[in-house]
Amino acid sequence: MEYKEITRKQLYDLVWSAPMITLSKQLNVNSAYLKKLCVDFDIPTPSIGYWSKLKHGKNTEKSLLQGDFNIAIKLDVVKKAINKIALKVPEKLLKPDELVAIAKKDLSGKEISHWHRAKGMVTTSKGVLNITVTPKLVTRALIFMDIFIKLAKERGFKIWFKNYYGTVISIQGIDSPIYLREKNKRVVVKNNSGWNETKLVPIGELVLKRDDYPRMEWHDSKNIKLEAKIPDILKYFEEQAIKEKADEIKREIRRKEQERQQKIEDDIKQLRENEIEKFNHFYENTKRYRKAVNLRAFVNAKKEYAIKTNTLDKAIENWIEWANAKADWLDPIISKKDDILGDYDDYK
Repeated sequence: MEYKEITRKQLYDLVWSAPMITLSKQLNVNSAYLKKLCVDFDIPTPSIGYWSKLKHGKNTEKSLLQGDFNIAIKLDVVKKAINKIALKVPEKLLKPDELVAIAKKDLSGKEISHWHRAKGMVTTSKGVLNITVTPKLVTRALIFMDIFIKLAKERGFKIWFKNYYGTVISIQGIDSPIYLREKNKRVVVKNNSGWNETKLVPIGELVLKRDDYPRMEWHDSKNIKLEAKIPDILKYFEEQAIKEKADEIKREIRRKEQERQQKIEDDIKQLRENEIEKFNHFYENTKRYRKAVNLRAFVNAKKEYAIKTNTLDKAIENWIEWANAKADWLDPIISKKDDILGDYDDYK
């Protein structure tokens, strides 16, 4: 059984299906790494003694998984290590990778760069493998990149070009810009005026640099050439990619949790605003109703007074009809539409 990517829910189900040691063998991953994944992604695991209790039929409790079930988790599947002894460095460039072949053609007959701080260097063009060396080191630089790229591809890594970054090595979607150059040293020389000044001088040693955070570089040392360090360099990039991917996923978990909390707060705020609006409408209707009741009481009082004083005539009857219609228009229960004023809400 081999996994490259699983969800939080799948990993949760797996860690509750078998002991961690057994599971690590099934998944072909380190058990300590597997435990760390569960901690990093907030996945509950069986307590000490869980499997023994389960084996003997005793009561056990399974902790529930909370949060997003579908977050993808990259597993650091144990791979066959690159055999350092078998890593042979050819003296000539044989069947180069396509990217190396393009770089070779680009550097062939290239003029010395005048903008580079160290004099006597040639550098590749934009969109070509980032290489800056003296002409005598071109062949070795191309051979190094050929070995590096071929071994990287065997590991499932990708070497490509990214705008504003140049050459990048991509592992599990994590891109790291890299470039190969010749190492320089600063020396003191006398200028034409007889004054001491410093300048950079190429010294015939290769340096591979990771050109983003965290910056790293590997170079020829006294007894070990840079080519012999390629397996360790690739291992570094792989381990860093796993770490950065885990950090990226944790950031995504935090972001989604913040969004979830924000939605809860927004929903509560909206619910409160809706409730206030409903209450204000209810309260406004009670005031309208009281006013309508008062209007009808006034109309009835005026009618009774007219009858009592024997002054009830057609004009008063018309007014009473008009006034009662206005009370019905104001009354929120009846809400009669007025021929002139329309609905009460239009009047407001």
